[in-house]
Amino acid sequence: MDQKKFINDLKNGTLQSCYLLYGEERFLVSHYSQAIENAVDNGDYKDIFDGAIPTHDIILAAETLPFFANRRLIVVKDSRLFATGRKNDSEAIAEYLPKIPKETIIVFVESDVDRRGKLFKQISKVGAVLDCTSPTPQTLATWVTRLAKEKGKTITPSVVQQLLRTVGANMTTISQEMDKLAAYCGENPEITAADIKTICTPTLESRIFDLTKAMGNGRVSDALSMYRNMLMLKESPIMILSMIIRQFRIILLSKCAKEKGMTIMQTVAKLNLRDFMVLEALEHGQRFTVQKLIKALEDCMETDVKVKTGLISPEFGVEMLIIKYGQ
Repeated sequence: MDQKKFINDLKNGTLQSCYLLYGEERFLVSHYSQAIENAVDNGDYKDIFDGAIPTHDIILAAETLPFFANRRLIVVKDSRLFATGRKNDSEAIAEYLPKIPKETIIVFVESDVDRRGKLFKQISKVGAVLDCTSPTPQTLATWVTRLAKEKGKTITPSVVQQLLRTVGANMTTISQEMDKLAAYCGENPEITAADIKTICTPTLESRIFDLTKAMGNGRVSDALSMYRNMLMLKESPIMILSMIIRQFRIILLSKCAKEKGMTIMQTVAKLNLRDFMVLEALEHGQRFTVQKLIKALEDCMETDVKVKTGLISPEFGVEMLIIKYGQ
């Protein structure tokens, strides 16, 4: 079931006997689980099971009638019934699903799901399965704009993109940062780029992005300062190196795509990146030739080998790369 149909069904009061909510975007999983609960009549019975509990307990709860209420809601979290390792229990639940009493609604909230399993196929047939994948960049930007409006604020598209570049695409993190921004802005009706720079906590990816930008612009002292600040924040130099490698790779691939005549959106789809990442990678790549980017990646990989074989310390290895490619 797609998310739009799911929402419309809840608004219309069309409830399934069972649901499976899973996916990488845990904010949506939690949000849609709460939406189901809200759609159920007030005063209904609710049971919450957490972990690999016996299937007998789930079935017993489902068979118990909700006295003085219309429905019984059962929420089962991280049962691992949809993953490998609980085959007998999984098959027992699969056989039971078509027999769920009309007064009962079971919601499975899972982290690990095997789509090939019998239980997954059964719940797809008799209930509803919602894959809460990360939203597209456009959907995410629209959601941020709507979130700002709900808080009585306005935010321009360019500032939305700056927010996403700064705090990343995790919806839980974005929601928390929007709360901070709304509180910080106070009576001011608009969230600005300056507000984001002042109040938001940048992700490591965002800081690496700024570091490579400083390198690309020849601001080696700024790049070194950013790097040392990351070390002071206890970021791993090996992780920093791996992300510098990733950023150089994005710049190289974006630059090559442009030279082949690919559009921005074609490059975005090909590399599975957000559009602003490709745009800024192309901007950073103006100072680098393809040959220099290839050499930078080779030097990064050589540094990685030297670090892992103990020939140099990771802190020194990364610093030398920043100096070399930030001149």
